[in-house]
Amino acid sequence: MFDTVQEALDAFKLGQPIILVDDEDRENEGDIVFPAALASQEKINFCTKYARGLVCIAIHPSIANQIGITPVNTNHADPFHTAFYDSIDAIPALGITTGISAKERAITARQVVDPSAKPTDFIKPGHLFPVVAKEGGLLVRKGHTEAAVDLCLLTDMAPAAIICEIMDEDGDMLRRNGLVDFAKTHQLKMINIEQLIEYRKSVNLDLKFQSSDSNKSIETTEATMELIAQSQLPTEFGLFKSLVFENKHTKEAHVVLCMDSEKSNQPIVRFHSECLTGDVFGSVRCDCKAQLTNALEQIAKNKHGFLIYLKGHEGRGIGIGQKIAAYALQDQGENTFQANLSLGLPEDARNYQDAIAILKHMHVNQFSFITNNPDKVGAIQEAGFKFEQMIVPPFVTEQNKKYLQDKATIANHKITF
Repeated sequence: MFDTVQEALDAFKLGQPIILVDDEDRENEGDIVFPAALASQEKINFCTKYARGLVCIAIHPSIANQIGITPVNTNHADPFHTAFYDSIDAIPALGITTGISAKERAITARQVVDPSAKPTDFIKPGHLFPVVAKEGGLLVRKGHTEAAVDLCLLTDMAPAAIICEIMDEDGDMLRRNGLVDFAKTHQLKMINIEQLIEYRKSVNLDLKFQSSDSNKSIETTEATMELIAQSQLPTEFGLFKSLVFENKHTKEAHVVLCMDSEKSNQPIVRFHSECLTGDVFGSVRCDCKAQLTNALEQIAKNKHGFLIYLKGHEGRGIGIGQKIAAYALQDQGENTFQANLSLGLPEDARNYQDAIAILKHMHVNQFSFITNNPDKVGAIQEAGFKFEQMIVPPFVTEQNKKYLQDKATIANHKITF
């Protein structure tokens, strides 16, 4: 039902409205989005006539500072913490009468992104409603506000965009199927916020915006992963170098164990999802510790390789508490994937973009990749690495046999019993 991110970016850069949809477990709404720099009477009127929601302008914090607007009072009851700032109109000298017409709201929107814009160019309150994005954008908050500003930065536009919720003729919110019909009717590209997050992570850029002091130029140069510590780590498998990388937005820290005493050998790479119950406590409900040991043995034997231990992946990304709750459901007969769904959680909430960013940071481009998981294979294929897959042998216990069978039959892991 969704277009590609690149198709949406191409349309957005031309000033065409696109539809941006958020998670079904969040607001589950779609917004019209287009660059404020290319706002027009026709586009604002399209929002009010067909989308029918509140016409807002999503802006970068530096623009809010530049034009002198501040947060409106709040009782903090909004569960999504939308950052509404002073509503505004441009001043009469810029062509404004009442400020409410589609033409005049478009004038106000364009003035917001004018490099010379200043606080005295605006009337407060007005008829255009600024919402201010979090620094770090979608990697910090998964909202339409951040997505709209990220779209601007990804297309080299000044970081301000018109956003407007889409409702039906009765005034009810349109959801997925209705949004698909709306997109087809009006020939608009449609993507979801998760697609945009994955795209941002895949390009591994920290989008930055400089204020009007430097003519609002855009920088996309800073990597999201930062090396924060490293040392030698002697282990039962041999001497490794231990490196810790931190995602500067999520603050999640991942550990890399690497060995490079024989650099002429093609490196072996393993993405290992953290598993407290298996890796630390020795649980035999899964095969995680056996896979971890096998990977370290393979890397040590090859004397060249990288094991990336991914934090935040406990229970396929649901966390230790929910994982134990899922175990209880498995004790009652549900399989590992059904148990997650019964808790209202995804079958697998993991992504591998941090690991991919770490490999790129270390300039590891060609390798042998230890995994049975098709999702991991797909992630590194999309990232453009050259690799050959190394299958993990099955580590079967009486307690994990059904778990491994479910991974093979339901999630298509390459496991041969």
